[in-house]
Amino acid sequence: MTAQAAPEIVCVVLAAGPSRRMGRPKVLLRLSGMSLVRRAVEAARSVCRRVIVVVGAEAERVRRELDGLDVEVVYNPRYAEGLSGSVRRGVEAAGSVQAVLVTLADQPLVTADDLRRLVAEYEAGGVPIVAASYGGTVGVPAVFDRSLFGELCALHGDAGAKAVIEARRSDCRVVPIPAASTDVDTPGDWERLLSSLADP
Repeated sequence: MTAQAAPEIVCVVLAAGPSRRMGRPKVLLRLSGMSLVRRAVEAARSVCRRVIVVVGAEAERVRRELDGLDVEVVYNPRYAEGLSGSVRRGVEAAGSVQAVLVTLADQPLVTADDLRRLVAEYEAGGVPIVAASYGGTVGVPAVFDRSLFGELCALHGDAGAKAVIEARRSDCRVVPIPAASTDVDTPGDWERLLSSLADP
């Protein structure tokens, strides 16, 4: 698979959550024969040469699901405390790069083309954040310039990268990505997704 983005843009896939509301590991749910985490990683690998996957709950099962893929897997031991620790682990693992593209493993309809559009907008220059807009909100997936790594690493509790987007809204360019509005948090979310894909 050929990556399209500049090598200094690293994709961080967040896949560490304990899936409390789902009642089972949601990133291991299978859609069209592929787990949600592997779908997210395959999309990321189409766009970025370097992909970091942050794991926590069910870490070994998620690692096995990614066997054979050229990705870096990092463990967040504080995954139960919320998104902030996973964002921090991913950004720290990325190191001194130009930017990170933060994605979630539970947005199964986001495609490589969606991610590619975000990266292209960032590479066009002028803003430190390029974020997805969907369902009346702005959030991840999103690209963050290295100038914001400190703010990403300073997040606490369940505040994810979206908190930085909201605080820096005037510094953010948005790209409409309707597919990002579909996320999987509960059994009901999963059933609705399967039903919508089964409709003629």
